[in-house]
Amino acid sequence: MYKFILTLLTLTSIVPLLAQTDNDPVYVNYYLFPSRDFKEMEGSAVYSQIEANVILPGFNLGENTKVYTNLNYKISSYNFEETNADYLPEQLNDIRLGFIVRHKITENWEAILAPRINLRTDFEEKLSKRDFFPSVHLLGVRTAKNNPDFMYGLGVSYNNEGIKNLVVPLAILQYKNEDMRIYTIIPSFAYFMMTPSPKFEYGLSVNLEAGLFHIDRFSTDNSPNYLSTQNITIAPTIGYQFSKNFWLNVRAGYALPGKYHLLNADFDNIPLTEENSFKGGLYFSGGISLRVKEKAE
Repeated sequence: MYKFILTLLTLTSIVPLLAQTDNDPVYVNYYLFPSRDFKEMEGSAVYSQIEANVILPGFNLGENTKVYTNLNYKISSYNFEETNADYLPEQLNDIRLGFIVRHKITENWEAILAPRINLRTDFEEKLSKRDFFPSVHLLGVRTAKNNPDFMYGLGVSYNNEGIKNLVVPLAILQYKNEDMRIYTIIPSFAYFMMTPSPKFEYGLSVNLEAGLFHIDRFSTDNSPNYLSTQNITIAPTIGYQFSKNFWLNVRAGYALPGKYHLLNADFDNIPLTEENSFKGGLYFSGGISLRVKEKAE
């Protein structure tokens, strides 16, 4: 059951490709997970992350197809405390180049293809193919005839987020009106926002993030090593438009126990860390985004 849940978490990689295209194509976020103890190892760690994202203006590829380019960079830092394992990576980099291809099939149906390549590494070894993790997502999406703000669809995802070479189904639901906005990728991501005024919103978000990273090798046989991470957060969320098109976004909530598994060259758990994770604790994030008002066509 645990492995099945992990596969569901990897679906979050498609969320920025859709939601951010429609709302926040440019944003910078800071995340902080205060000191959390290891469950199976001695010590604890403070985890922080800075993320920058931009989706470039789209260009037409034929009469019914539009293509967007997505650039994203995350740098994650671990400040370990009372931990003697000096082989644990302290800084991880995740550099993403993705494309969002939206093809209009009929008036109410469109296909969305989102290929992406991630460079995930601690940069402690020479750059190689081991640092690159591809993914591709395909969705068929329908817009309700009587409500252009109601969208839903199904699809499939191939990715290397939390598990190597994983293929899983996708389901998406998007709805908005003057009083609320809802986005969800079932069963991995959801947020519900109330919008009492054009400049203020509040609600609840659930975010599930996972990643595979190539790290500095420490195996006695000198074979490559990887790290598999996972964080699940549940947080009340507040957004405020402090300037034209610019929003301040703040979250403060709870982070569930987070996976932190060391892997061998075959992406199998190393016995001493196969059950290792961070205990749950508080979580904070804050950021600024540029929000566009019109849906990308």
